[in-house]
Amino acid sequence: MEIFIVLLVVIVGILGYVWSLYNGLVVARKRVEVSWHDIDVQLKKRYDLLPDLVETAKKSANLDESIFTKVTELRSKAMSTTVNADPAQRAAVESQLSNAVHGLQVAVEAYPDIKAHAELGQLMNMNRDIEDKIAYSRQFYNQNVLDYNTRIEVFPAVLFARSMGFQPSKPFEAAESERSDVKVSF
Repeated sequence: MEIFIVLLVVIVGILGYVWSLYNGLVVARKRVEVSWHDIDVQLKKRYDLLPDLVETAKKSANLDESIFTKVTELRSKAMSTTVNADPAQRAAVESQLSNAVHGLQVAVEAYPDIKAHAELGQLMNMNRDIEDKIAYSRQFYNQNVLDYNTRIEVFPAVLFARSMGFQPSKPFEAAESERSDVKVSF
């Protein structure tokens, strides 16, 4: 009878651990998903701001039309990338757009009389704020990915996680072009 009770306690303990492990992994996976969507919210804000920024910059300066065209094309390309896209694909597109927007800002800032344009200055400040929030959201996402991936790879969770359908997530990495300096010529 004592062996039965000990065996029952061990089985209940194992089931309790597996239950707790599963719930913890679900919570960690949900944090990754939510933080990925938080990035998307900030990107949507940037997409909404860019047409105003481009139009105001066009009105304020005689900048090279290719800068405006590039920002507009990359905005469209980025918007067509779905929220469910692979983080590496999404990062590449967003990196190109960030570089183009940064190039636009550098071009605008090169003209002192343009910087005095109040509406353009306000839009550029809003864009900087959004870019900062995007960077923070990416860091938060990557931290959640690290936490989730660590949880599914440590012992003894590694024995159960894959069989319960938990696969590693990919972090949001900067594209190679985002790691180099932006070159702007006039």
